[in-house]
Amino acid sequence: MKNTIIHLIGTPGVGKYTIGGHVAAMTGARFVDNHSVANVIFNLLPIDGVTPLPEGVWDRVSQVRAAVLDTVAHLSPPEMSFVFTNYMRGADPVEYEAFLHMVALADARQSVFVPVVLRCDTAELRRRIVAPSRRERMKMVDPVQGARLNELPEFDTDHPNKLRLDVTSVEPADAARLIVDWAQRCNAGTRED
Repeated sequence: MKNTIIHLIGTPGVGKYTIGGHVAAMTGARFVDNHSVANVIFNLLPIDGVTPLPEGVWDRVSQVRAAVLDTVAHLSPPEMSFVFTNYMRGADPVEYEAFLHMVALADARQSVFVPVVLRCDTAELRRRIVAPSRRERMKMVDPVQGARLNELPEFDTDHPNKLRLDVTSVEPADAARLIVDWAQRCNAGTRED
């Protein structure tokens, strides 16, 4: 798959990192997990996955993210594909603006853009969010906060390449295969809603 941007969107604990790693392995795309960006700043702070983050931290993460997106737009070869992950709150204009930056990045690169909204039942998300590997990557590990975020309005877009995928009982490799198949159909212009 060439010149494609797959954007995995979902609440903390839904499986974006695990699924994204499988998608990248299947396609040869570069994997830009949201924590590969955020942890540039998080590494400088005492992050435990439960304590609220200090005020101003997201402004600094946004600066790193802007540099990453600028690099993809202006330095990455046009044939490269990428898998990005993000948590984006639904019904939030600031979050939707960040999504539009991803759309604009794809447009600037003349890439096929494939937004994938992942969801998971709250009971399963509570089980996943406490995995020790999440703490190692400085991710949220609080099941109460994760459940609260999972019950907020889900991110949505009317982008024609959007895929909604419930991964509650889907193995990560199987979810990745569904995403890759959808992205290939989007690339070929043969997607079916």
